[in-house]
Amino acid sequence: MSDPVRLPANARPAVPLAAWLALLLLAVSPCTAPPANAQFSAAGSAAAESAAESATRRDDVASYGRHNLYRAGRTVRTGQPVQGDFHAAGSRVVIDAPVQGDALMIGGTVEVRSPVGGDLRTLAGKVLVDSQIGGDALIAGVEISLERQSRVSGDAVIAGRAVDMRGTIGGELTVYAQQVTIAGPIAGKVRLVAEEIELLAGARIDGELSYTSPNELKQAPGVLIAGQVTRVAREKPTERDTARQDGKAAGMSWFLLGSVLWSLGLFAFGAAMLTAFPAFTVAAARRATSDSLASLGLGLALVVTTPIAAGLAILTIVGIPLGAAALAIYPVLILAGYLIGVWSVAIRTRELMGRRSPASRAVLLAWLAAALVMLLLVGVVPFLGWLIAAWVTLAGVGAMAMTLWQRRAQST
Repeated sequence: MSDPVRLPANARPAVPLAAWLALLLLAVSPCTAPPANAQFSAAGSAAAESAAESATRRDDVASYGRHNLYRAGRTVRTGQPVQGDFHAAGSRVVIDAPVQGDALMIGGTVEVRSPVGGDLRTLAGKVLVDSQIGGDALIAGVEISLERQSRVSGDAVIAGRAVDMRGTIGGELTVYAQQVTIAGPIAGKVRLVAEEIELLAGARIDGELSYTSPNELKQAPGVLIAGQVTRVAREKPTERDTARQDGKAAGMSWFLLGSVLWSLGLFAFGAAMLTAFPAFTVAAARRATSDSLASLGLGLALVVTTPIAAGLAILTIVGIPLGAAALAIYPVLILAGYLIGVWSVAIRTRELMGRRSPASRAVLLAWLAAALVMLLLVGVVPFLGWLIAAWVTLAGVGAMAMTLWQRRAQST
């Protein structure tokens, strides 16, 4: 039986890694996707139409939400004022209209050119802030610039290779970098850890300054520091500290190796599912997104009640074979459910990127590999990783059961 989902041979998932991470949140969200075929219920179709009002794609940018806005693509802009929070990922992310809530952005380049009413959190290769931040700022990148017009009302924590701070900080400032340049006023305490630290004309620190650096602090004439200036020496690591660090490095290496091997095994299993049961695999994966809440609820019920029912069957003595068989296939059920969930993430992400034309099996496997990489990366995030993995697994188990039941009903 041919696979109902096919892409052109020249299609490829050429999406920035940061965009993959943001799209993963959209892919596992309860927002429904278009039904795979006419067999889906009218309720599922209505839900898909409702979701289409809030999930859109324009100019290679996937967008979701009204009050809180989620976007991913190559070049992402706010475009218009955002009443809530703004979450975005892409090669270039620009805030060019006011955001009343918080802003969370990941990308190659991030530019903040309009006010953010709440906190700013960003991770990028190059970060430029040229507007006001109403809350705190947490910025990580390679090259980071806070222009003269920028102002952070709260505290700022910055980590990067080169940090050029010419704006205003209303609270405390903490910087970890190789090179730090400060030429603006800071209302609170300042903590700097860097190879090169330079305070230019226009710099003013109303609190204390503590810094750690192998070189002396460079201070231009006219720089005002109200508090005490303290140079904190770096502690030399002991043999015990070195051994502990070596042990952590070895443990991390084994963890990464195990994660890679596990992902390869999952990829092989997922490829086998697509080869042996192509229509069922795609139908169940689509069901996991089109009826996500129903799939999640049924999957939770099956995962919880199956071992309980098997145990009760074993207690009856007569039901020992049935109970033992149920416990034997239980791990396979969980693994297959997780892979169906991964397939749903792959297909959903592909659709969010606007690729709805037929796909070859090789291209589908490429999207499966991309989905596994996304889940592997998000899996290292505390709590969020476990939450998404549980959602994917339970939705996959429920979708399998619903698809099997539907096919059985059709066959009778």
